[in-house]
Amino acid sequence: MFAKLFTNNETQQALLAAQQEIASLKHANAQLIAENESLKQEVVSSQAALNDNTDNQLLQCALTGLSQVQGIRETVLASFMSIEEESHSIEQVNSAFSKSETALRKILAGMEQLGGNMDRMTANISGLSQMADSINTFVTTISKISDQTNLLALNAAIEAARAGEAGRGFSVVADEVRALATNTNESANEVSDLVKKIIDTTHTTVSAVEEIQASNITLSDSIGHLNDEYEGIVSCCDSMKDTILVSTTQTFIQTVKLDHVVWKGDVYNVIIGNSHKNISDFADHTMCRLGKWFSGDGAQKFGGHNAFKRLEAPHKEVHRAGVEAMKKFKAGDSQGAVKQLNQMEHASVEVMDLLDQLGH
Repeated sequence: MFAKLFTNNETQQALLAAQQEIASLKHANAQLIAENESLKQEVVSSQAALNDNTDNQLLQCALTGLSQVQGIRETVLASFMSIEEESHSIEQVNSAFSKSETALRKILAGMEQLGGNMDRMTANISGLSQMADSINTFVTTISKISDQTNLLALNAAIEAARAGEAGRGFSVVADEVRALATNTNESANEVSDLVKKIIDTTHTTVSAVEEIQASNITLSDSIGHLNDEYEGIVSCCDSMKDTILVSTTQTFIQTVKLDHVVWKGDVYNVIIGNSHKNISDFADHTMCRLGKWFSGDGAQKFGGHNAFKRLEAPHKEVHRAGVEAMKKFKAGDSQGAVKQLNQMEHASVEVMDLLDQLGH
């Protein structure tokens, strides 16, 4: 009986010990579970920190790569400046050719007028030659009349001599008529010689005018061909000018788009700590290259374009949201900064789209 009682007592002790051991194991297990949870939290935190660090490193790498855009922007800007200079040069060449073309047209008009005047002068000289021929005919007639008068005076003198004293007075008159006829004949001969000289000079002048007119026609034709070539050159210059203007505009738009990307990159660099640039150093939307262009040359070239009219609002929003994001991040408002960055990117997409519309 005692043996049996002893055995039951040992069993109870063993059971109690086992229960204690189980309780101890449960406690240890609970501690292990707690430690495991703690380790899990540490792993999660470490992984999050690692991920944040990785994301930060990736962002820094992306921004470092983005910084290379600035070099590309400078290259594109240099190309824009070069194209713009060529545009001014082609405008000067085009202006010079246009002035030359205008001068040639005036010369052609003057030569046409000169040709008309020479035609009229030739007609007038020909009329003068005909008048001289008519005068010469009259002179010939006068000369014949003078010869006949002289012959009649000679006959009258002979008859007066036969009449003796009674015909003396008649003889004097006959001598005077004869002298007058002689003078008339001499004057008629002089006029005839002068008319012949006039006719010869007229013929010579007509020939000279005709030669000048022929030369004028030849020169006019040559200048006309030259004017046609100038018109072709001016047309070519106009085409080149249009092409260069389009290239200038497109290159400038690509430049300001790169400016836009670089400006946003500077914002991100300030936020992640890669840059210590002051917020006040960021130009507002009126002082950047696009803003100055918008109120200057851009307004003159694209003032009536719908895309240009819509450009100012999103451009202003990009600058506002970017500056506000830096302010909120500096104040510790990360969520507010992210919200502003999203607004900046949304406005930036619209700016890029509107610039593309202007470039086409």
